[in-house]
Amino acid sequence: FWKRLSPARVMALGFAGLILLGSALLSLPACRRVALNYVDCLYMAASAVCVTGLGVVDVADTFTPLGRCVMGALIQLGGLGVATIGAGVMLAAGRKVNLRERSIVQSALNLESGKGVVRLLKSVFLTTAIIELAGTAIGYISFSRDHAPLDALGISLFHAVASFNNAGFDILGNMQNLIPYADDVLLNLNTCAMIFFGGIGFPVILEAARGRLRWRKMSMHARAAILTSAVLLVLGAVLLKFTEGFSWLKAVLFSFSTRTAGFS
Repeated sequence: FWKRLSPARVMALGFAGLILLGSALLSLPACRRVALNYVDCLYMAASAVCVTGLGVVDVADTFTPLGRCVMGALIQLGGLGVATIGAGVMLAAGRKVNLRERSIVQSALNLESGKGVVRLLKSVFLTTAIIELAGTAIGYISFSRDHAPLDALGISLFHAVASFNNAGFDILGNMQNLIPYADDVLLNLNTCAMIFFGGIGFPVILEAARGRLRWRKMSMHARAAILTSAVLLVLGAVLLKFTEGFSWLKAVLFSFSTRTAGFS
């Protein structure tokens, strides 16, 4: 059965399985502060895995620290992709990735060929770790002013994961999202940067990291991703500034956030 499935069906089943597993974990009493219908748990799991950020309940007010960890893990796994994570586990276990598995990862990452897939996977995991840890450290500066050190660290890490994966969830409670930090320049710019890097995709990030920053030498995909993102973000910020009367900081955050992230 497994061998007859196309890469697209393998990924679809993988996402469905992850959503069902996540909904089962969120249903556990250890993960919930209040009674919650299974349908609500299923919805929250699906929204986290598919990094949409839509919620029928507030994450902080509804789930325990364990439940928030489950939500954060679902966002991370969904953002990286089931196929990418599966191949990464194989590499960590010392197992070689065969041709079929390379084909699945190739489809998941939208690669033109399966050449260099293993090297790319290692770069993806390393890049994710570096960006999210940097985002956590910067976010901690802002969150530590209002929360105890351990709580601030947890909020910062969750926010970094949600930002980089363009998910839009928060664990600040009371459905407030980032409204209390509307004038926090550092947190807003950090969030915008995380959203941007998560949105342009790993191939573009890795191409820039390798020093190929000369416009004419960059691939067509990288140039299209960067140029389109820049035009949309700048144009969106300018329009929001002059039509809504926002400050430049709020206009920039909303322009970045409405790209796909969902923070407000």
